[in-house]
Amino acid sequence: MLTRRICFLLLAYTGCAHYAFGQSDYTKHEIGSTFSIFGVDTKGAFNNDKSRDGFFGFNSQGVHNLSRFWGLKADLSYSQRQFEAGNSDFTSRLFQIAGGIKLQDNANATRFRPFAQALIGIAHASKLPRLLEENASGKTVSVLSGAGLAFGLGGGLDIRLTRKLELRALQIDYNPVRLKGETFQNVRLGIGVNFRF
Repeated sequence: MLTRRICFLLLAYTGCAHYAFGQSDYTKHEIGSTFSIFGVDTKGAFNNDKSRDGFFGFNSQGVHNLSRFWGLKADLSYSQRQFEAGNSDFTSRLFQIAGGIKLQDNANATRFRPFAQALIGIAHASKLPRLLEENASGKTVSVLSGAGLAFGLGGGLDIRLTRKLELRALQIDYNPVRLKGETFQNVRLGIGVNFRF
């Protein structure tokens, strides 16, 4: 008798929970792309104020939402810049692939959707400049190539334009990259579009 009551209560609870959570109408998947400006921490290799040098590129991302607020994110980015150094010039490139978690209100009715994300992945750099020394005779610049660890911690704001399309009004990430014993404290800014389905 007690077993029947427990089974009935479990069945009723399961049915009610399914009904309650089934009412939360949220988007399961998203893909997006942004035009990005990377502030790469060159320590002033080719500028006079020891600041970051601006790289330009794109950032593509995909998200699978596990619930209304939490999702798993994959992120791919590429940026480059042409530098002139003395009698030679070269192109620096930075490619990154990362994954992690994203926190955002994924309800279909939400118009303004701020988000936060934490990512970890791999970066591959080609001819990334870094100031080693500066004195009266000039600058000593190292050019690094290779692969290393990358992180992304940041967020932004999506604004719904239609049921499926959003404007990514802003994305900003702190994006450190560890390469050949050097840590590049990069910052990434982006603006673009996001599709929900």
